[in-house]
Amino acid sequence: MNEMRVQNSSSCSVVSVARPIRRSRRGFTLIELLVAIAIIAVLIALLLPAVQSAREASRRAQCLNNLRQLGQAFHNYHSTYQQFPPSYVAVHKTILPTALGVAGKYDDANIHTYGEFLLPDLDQGNIYNNLNFQAPYFSPIDMTSIGLKNYTADNRQWVQSPIAVFQCPSAPRSTTSFDYTWTDLAMPVPCRYGATDYGPSNGVTRGSPLQTFSQHSAATILDGILSNNFPNNGLRDVTDGVSSTALMWEIAARPNVWIRGKLQPNAQTGGGGWTDILNAENWFGGTAPNGCAINCSNQAETGVYSFHTGGVNFLLCDGSARFLSENSSLLLFVNLVTYDDGEVIGDY
Repeated sequence: MNEMRVQNSSSCSVVSVARPIRRSRRGFTLIELLVAIAIIAVLIALLLPAVQSAREASRRAQCLNNLRQLGQAFHNYHSTYQQFPPSYVAVHKTILPTALGVAGKYDDANIHTYGEFLLPDLDQGNIYNNLNFQAPYFSPIDMTSIGLKNYTADNRQWVQSPIAVFQCPSAPRSTTSFDYTWTDLAMPVPCRYGATDYGPSNGVTRGSPLQTFSQHSAATILDGILSNNFPNNGLRDVTDGVSSTALMWEIAARPNVWIRGKLQPNAQTGGGGWTDILNAENWFGGTAPNGCAINCSNQAETGVYSFHTGGVNFLLCDGSARFLSENSSLLLFVNLVTYDDGEVIGDY
C-alpha cells in the first residue's frame, strides 16, 4: 500500500492516505464476442418454432371459437324459426338461372344469404337493421336492362362491413373488405364484401369424383344440411346424427386463390364474402385428378381449405367445432357433408 505523508504545521503528526491501485479492465475478445452471438442465434433458432407454434395454436383455437359462435347463432335462429336459415333466398322463372333459388311465377334478384340472417345472433343488429330486405344485398343496382328492377336501396355500404367472427386469424389477408364482380347473370354485378373464411355445407356436386365415395349412384344429388334445394331443413332432418353432420367448413383466404399452400398470382375466386351468393351456393366437387377436397384448393365449389397445419376446422350440427385431418379419407368427408344417407361415421 502506497502512503502519502502530510505534515501539520501545528503538530508533528503524520497522516497516511491510502491510494487505490489502478487495475486495467479487460473486455471481450473478438472470438468471445462471436461465440456469444452464435449462442444467442442458436437459442433464438430453437425458440422461434416454439413461439410460432404457440401463436398458431392460439389462432387455431380462436378459429374454433369463431365456428362455435356461428353454431350458437344457427341454433338461436333454429329456436326462433324451427329450422336453420336458408343458405340463400331468391325467386327465378326465366331470367335468373334455374339453379338460383326457388322456381316461381316471376324473377326477382332480391337475393339474401344466411350470413345476413345470422346477424342479430352475432351481435350485429345494427347492420341487420340497416339492411333493406326488399332489395338485394348488392343494391343499389339498375337491372332493368335484363328485365328486372331498378333497386335503389343502399345495401352495399353495410355488406362490406368486416365482422371478426367470420374471419380466421390464421388466414393471410391484406384487407377485410374487397371488391368482386359476380358474372353469373346476364349483366355483371359488382359488390364490395366483408370477408369470410367459412362456408356452408351445401352438398357434393353431382357427377363429381367425390360422389364415387358415396353408396349412391352418380345421378343422385348428395345434399348437405344447408343445401339450397331444401331451404327449410332443420335438426329434425338430420337423420345421420347431429354430431356426425357438418354445418359449416373453413374455406379460407378468398378471393385470392391458394392451391396446396401456394398463392396463385393474379387469380381470384368467388365465395369470400359473408353475404356473397357464391359463398351461400357452396357445393363440393373436389379438385383434379382424384377429387382431393381437404386443403387442396380454396377455389369456389372444390373443397375445404385452411392455413392450420395438417387439416381444417369445421362446425357440426350439434354446435360443436372440430378439427379434421387433411389425411382423412374422402369417404369420411362425404359422409360428414351428407345428412340423411344412412351412412355411419365412426371416430375421427
